[in-house]
Amino acid sequence: MDNAPYHSVKLEKCQTTNWRKADIVEWLESKGEVVDKSMIIPELLKIVKRIKPMLPPYHCELNPIELAWSVVKHHVKSNNKTFKLPDVKNLLVEGVDKVDATMWKNFISHTIKEENKFWTLDDTIDDLTAEQDSIIMTIGNSDTEDDDFHLLSD
Repeated sequence: MDNAPYHSVKLEKCQTTNWRKADIVEWLESKGEVVDKSMIIPELLKIVKRIKPMLPPYHCELNPIELAWSVVKHHVKSNNKTFKLPDVKNLLVEGVDKVDATMWKNFISHTIKEENKFWTLDDTIDDLTAEQDSIIMTIGNSDTEDDDFHLLSD
C-alpha cells in the first residue's frame, strides 16, 4: 500500500447521537431497513449498530483499478528523469496506454482470486467458531472408556 489517504478513509460517516433523527432514518432506509418513524434516536442507533458490521469496508485488494494504477505509477517513477510537469504528464499518458485489455482481464482475475481467499478465510473462521462451541472437555484422569462415558453421561 502506498499510504494514500483514500486507502483508509471511511466512505460513509457513522451515525451518532448528534445526527438528526430524519438523517438516521434516511440512512437506514438507504440500507434497505424498514424503520418505524415513531422510534426514538437511541432505538434507531441500535439498528445502525446491528447492521453496521454487515457493511463491507473498502479493500484496495478487491479493486482492480488499484492494480492498473500501480502500473501507471511504476511507469512514471521508473522513467521520470526531469521531474518537469509536462514530462510527468507525458509519462502518465504513456503509463495509462500500457494498461491494455489483457492486463485488465488479469487484474480482474486476480481480484476475484483475492475475493475468494477472503471468502475462504471467512468460512474457516466460521467453522472454527462453530467447533469451539461444540468442544467437550473432560477434566481429571481416566484410565478406561467406561470412566469417560460415565463422566459425560452424569
